[in-house]
Amino acid sequence: MRVGTIVITLHLYQPASLKEKRQILQSLIAKIRHKFNVSIAEIDYLDDWKTSKLGVSMVSNDGRVNNAILSKVVEAIRHTPDLWVEDYQIEIL
Repeated sequence: MRVGTIVITLHLYQPASLKEKRQILQSLIAKIRHKFNVSIAEIDYLDDWKTSKLGVSMVSNDGRVNNAILSKVVEAIRHTPDLWVEDYQIEIL
């Protein structure tokens, strides 16, 4: 069994309040969770309305599968309008 994780730091361009940030992130999280069947949550910068840190994890039998799917998650988030991926780290345990 292999566990894959990503920590992604995002910069959001559009929100003018925490409420708008949470709406954007809830939509993104639901889309990623549904499309890739991964666990995803906001893990840091909860009170900063321009920055967010997301944690993503998944389990499979093969580390290469984890790496491939988690890389696709990062690409899907990169193609989301109104935000920029500042940094990310993929780790396979």
